[in-house]
Amino acid sequence: MKVDKDKCTGCAYCLLSCPVGAITSDGWTTIDEERCTLCGLCPSVCPNDAIAGDFLVEEPRHDRQPAYDAVIIGSGIGGLMTAAALAKESRRVGVLEKLSFVGGRYTEIDHQGYAVTTGAWTSLGPKSNIGEFLEELGIEVDYVGLRDKGYHQQFTVRFKDGRDFPSLQAMLPRQDWRAYVRALVRGRRLDLQEASTRDYIEEHVDNDDLIAAVNAIAATASGVDIDRFPASEYIVVARDSARAGLDFSVTVGGVRTLIQALERVIRAHGGQIFTQAQVARILLDRGVASGVELTNGDQIEADTVIHNGGIGRFVKLVGPENLPSEYVSRVEELVPVDCAALILGTAEPLYTDAPILMTPGTDRVAGIFDPTLLDPSVAPPGKHMYDVFLPLYSEDR
Repeated sequence: MKVDKDKCTGCAYCLLSCPVGAITSDGWTTIDEERCTLCGLCPSVCPNDAIAGDFLVEEPRHDRQPAYDAVIIGSGIGGLMTAAALAKESRRVGVLEKLSFVGGRYTEIDHQGYAVTTGAWTSLGPKSNIGEFLEELGIEVDYVGLRDKGYHQQFTVRFKDGRDFPSLQAMLPRQDWRAYVRALVRGRRLDLQEASTRDYIEEHVDNDDLIAAVNAIAATASGVDIDRFPASEYIVVARDSARAGLDFSVTVGGVRTLIQALERVIRAHGGQIFTQAQVARILLDRGVASGVELTNGDQIEADTVIHNGGIGRFVKLVGPENLPSEYVSRVEELVPVDCAALILGTAEPLYTDAPILMTPGTDRVAGIFDPTLLDPSVAPPGKHMYDVFLPLYSEDR
């Protein structure tokens, strides 16, 4: 088995899934050929086609229909939410997932007793966008939130110099806190796409600690520092956080419980979900999507094709020549965000005051999230799990 370093993003899905522990990672994946059994599992979980080699894997048998009302490419949270809504409207739905598991970047992979996220970091709880959508579909989900555990804040703030604050408000003088809140409220009515978060906040508040904390919040939420993060996007992050308030929650058992619930709705209403079903291209009929062709050559007709597998891949599947040149140019100008998350398992808690710790002014880490403070079931008994967020500042990861 060989790893294409240019394609490997360090997501570690392969490391988490390897049944014989033949895979290690230092930012890039390395496969121990002596331990590898050529089971073929690692290529089937790699989202970037970075692993190749001589292995024999029996292709799963599919009972696909030749045509659907809607074909959805990608079984991440967006694809499954769309599929569930359409299936409940009696549409014939087929979901095509290239990986060997459902959920994409919005589920967990079990590893040594830890439910390790594949990249699902969104605001949850009954008042979140996802929570309200699930309620509309009639999907019941068990949440555990701040109130349930006696917490009074979503996050605390700890500076590199050791200063510790129970909240952003507690950190600021009253006049600075009021000015900050007024700036966020005012910003909702303004077009701030071209303004950086730093410039907008500094225009309203002269406080270096606040700027450092805002930078940590932005980097934790997006992987982008406040010099590049649009003020309009930061205001959305702050609004969603305030909207969740003390209803900030996680789903009991991890986000995969959401994925499993959506799967059940889709299948219960006649929809189908297929894994290891990679789409090679989206078929067009006089400029209108008419279906898809898989990498094995199978073609599936569809009245509607919905893509949920990344904007760059969408352009490749449709063909840039079939899209407006202005749209293609905008896609080509997009700059990827270089950030990472380290998943740590510990025997002792690193902190206990709130699920999230913002770390302004540190050399690399922007923020840390401990889901086990809310739901201990996602780690082995007595253990803790931490998602540590950091921007990447060098090519060596």
